[in-house]
This record gives sequence, structure tokens and C-alpha cells, in this order.
Amino acid sequence: MTLMQPRTWPRSCLLALTCGLVACLLAACSGGGNTLVSGGVGSGGSGTAEGAVTGFGSVIVTGVEYDDTNAKVVVDTAQGQPEATEVKLGQRVRIRHSKAGVADTIQVLPQLRGTASSAQDAQGVFTLLGQTVQIVSTSDTQNTATVLEGLTTVASGDDLEVHGNWVFNSTRGYSVLIATRIEKLSTPADPVLVSGVVHTRNNDVLTLDDGTGQTLQYAHLPANLASQSLVTAWVQRSALATSPWIATRVVDASPTLTDSEHLLLNTQVSERDLAQGEIRVQGLRVKLTSAFSSAPLNVGSTIQIEIVRDGEGYKTVALAQRQSGNDLGGLVELKGSLSWPGNSVQLSLRGNLVNVSEGVLATNCAGLKTNDKVYLEITAQRTSPGQPLRATQVSCSLQIPTNSVIEVSGTLTQFSTTAQTMTMRTIQGVVLNLVWNSTTLQPLNLADLLNRSVEIEYQTVNGENRLRKVKPN
Repeated sequence: MTLMQPRTWPRSCLLALTCGLVACLLAACSGGGNTLVSGGVGSGGSGTAEGAVTGFGSVIVTGVEYDDTNAKVVVDTAQGQPEATEVKLGQRVRIRHSKAGVADTIQVLPQLRGTASSAQDAQGVFTLLGQTVQIVSTSDTQNTATVLEGLTTVASGDDLEVHGNWVFNSTRGYSVLIATRIEKLSTPADPVLVSGVVHTRNNDVLTLDDGTGQTLQYAHLPANLASQSLVTAWVQRSALATSPWIATRVVDASPTLTDSEHLLLNTQVSERDLAQGEIRVQGLRVKLTSAFSSAPLNVGSTIQIEIVRDGEGYKTVALAQRQSGNDLGGLVELKGSLSWPGNSVQLSLRGNLVNVSEGVLATNCAGLKTNDKVYLEITAQRTSPGQPLRATQVSCSLQIPTNSVIEVSGTLTQFSTTAQTMTMRTIQGVVLNLVWNSTTLQPLNLADLLNRSVEIEYQTVNGENRLRKVKPN
């Protein structure tokens, strides 16, 4: 069977840009969207959700909150080993769960890590490792503004990590990465990381669907990598002067699932075979069963889809077209606890700066005193890249919910690696005893932070203060 290639469709059938990849549970999503078939999404106990992070309560993907209290947060290394990391706004992540709504593992999925070879132009476009990246300047019904960290614009020579979603651009004639997050790196990456859509394969050489036809060579390519597959590769910097680039590791970047799992994602239809009733999403060929075969899904449509295995392939269980900005991640939700600042014009919650204008604070925020421990629920909008979020509503409570993530600054006074405990004195003078486990993100050598100012996040779980992360202040 031959699937239609995006290039054969009229330009009117393609979206030049689309939202970042998001995944959510249909039954839990609020807002608009034309539901083709409702119900059923997320009903399975185990499975995978893949998408862009749109907020934090635990971790929120397009308005759906996944409890990450006991989740391991990791990123793959060039050696294929999971390395502890943290989840940030706009990152693309893959959530594995054995129970609906409760994350077991959160895998962070950067698409590019390397040095920009051009500065962004007037349209927010730049190149990195031969791949074209599009910065989204303003949130709308199809896109959300790109999150920038450590920079306000991209310059040639910047060392960056980029997250986003690959989209075929009909004007350019190749795939473009629509950036959901760009973070400036403190040191150049080596090896670099390059991802993209496969254009062609010739034995152990892949040609990427980009403006230059960049080639990658690897002796042990996964057998199922072919045209329109998604691929991620690690390449030593010294190999970037060769052609093709000799990769040290190559993986199929499409999500996988077992017979009993469900896959939930929001994405763009990259191909459709009308005769066979199939579409391709995120590198996967998916059968449209009779309930969906008449759905008006053009190439380029943004959809929410639930997928299960069907023999050696995949089939659709539930499907909806996504249209409103809220469906596509336009709103940012932040939930957590902190010490109330003296000036509430700008708040920092879960690692995100939020500008708070007059009239946004709810009446339950009135009368709060500096350093009161407060639970906040913030709804905000992304404004433009590199700028703080803009709050549309802020609600306050002195009642801290069970398992709320609490942010505290202070001095690390003692720790025990054997007992996995630490003590800190907060800036308010409170002595706080904490425990940690394998899911805690912390420096390799805690001794470097002893008697230094630190920032921590913790949750009170079963009567103990469980440390989530600690870092220098």
C-alpha cells in the first residue's frame, strides 16, 4: 500500500503551521473542538500520552493533569541510558502510566540540541543542524507562543535545546519544526542531537526531509525506519564535517505501545490514503475504522486521536478535530504553594514568571501577609517568546491541599546520603526536615550545596516531606 505524500496535496489542504504536539484525555478536556466520536479516550488503565507541557499541578498536558508524585522524570542519553531531569513548560514529553491519570515515567523528548547556524529572521525562522525551526510569536487558535528560556531572540552561534512538532510546510516543500520551547544551553552539546522526518532510506543511510537533504549513517538502523518515519540521532560534533553524518545512536522516535495499551495524542494528519482508509500521525500508519472513515480529515488537520494496536498495525478508537485555542494548549495552568511575596505584581510559580495586572487577583487573595504560605491556582496566557506569562486569574487559599507542590528557599544545613534525609532552614527561619528517593532531582554532590542558599520543591506525602528537587538559589 502506498500512502499519499503531503507534497501531492493542494496548498489549501495543508497548514503551514500547526500547534505543538499535545496529548489529552477527550473525556476530561474542556472547551471547543468538533467531536467526531466522543467518549472512550483514556478509558484504558495503562498506556502512553505524548504531548507538550501546558502547565503544572502535578504535570499538565493540554489541560489534563497527571499525578507525578511517584513518577521518574528522565531524558535519554547518547548511550541509551535514562538520565534524571525536570519537566518544564513547553517541553514535549511522553507519559507512561499503568493507572489512568497517574504517571509512572515522564520522558522528556527534545528534538534538537546543538548550535544555531543562523539567526532568526523577521518571521522567526532559523536553522540548527540543517533543520528549519519556526518560532511562534503569538498564540492563536492553531499555535501557542514559543517558550524561550535564557534568551529573547535566537542568534547565530547560540547553543540551544529545541522542543516542538514536525510539520510539512507546503511553501517550503519540506518539514519544519514548530518550536514549543527553546532553551539556551550553558555549554555546547557534544554529541549533538538531531531529529526529523525521514525522506528516504538507502540501506544504512537516511535522508532527512529538510531543506538540504541532510544524510545520516548508522550501521544498526531500526528495521522499520522508512519514508515519513520520525527519527532521533546523536552525532559527535567532530562528525558534522563529514557527509553523511556518522551517528553514534539512532532510534525510531515514534511512540510505541503493547497490545493492552492505549496511545493518546493531538497531532497533525501528515498523510491520508482515502482508498485504504488510513492516515499517518507522528510516523504511525493508523487504520480509520468504519466509524471514522467518512470523517473530513484533510492532510494538515489537527486532531485528537486515541490509538490501539491492531495486529502488526494500529487502529483508531476515538477521534476529534481540535479547533479552539484552549484545546490546543493556549491556556497555561499553574498550581502550587509558596510564601506570599511582598509585591504580587509578578509571581514565580513552578519555575515560571507570571505578570499579574490589577483586577486579576481573586477576592480570596485580599489581606494576605508577606511570607504567608499560600496555595495558588493561576490561569495565564503565553504572550510572546521570552516574556513572562500574563495572568488572567489568580486564586489564593491558606489551606494547602494534600500533595500540593510547595516551593521554599533557604539554607541547606545538613544531609545524610545513607538515610536519604536533609535539613534546611527557610528564609523565614523555619527548620524543615525532608526525605528523598530515586525520583528526586538533585546535584551529583550534595556537599557542594551545604550551608548555601538553595531552592527546593517538596510534597507532604503520608506525613513526610518528600523532596522533589533541590538546586542552588
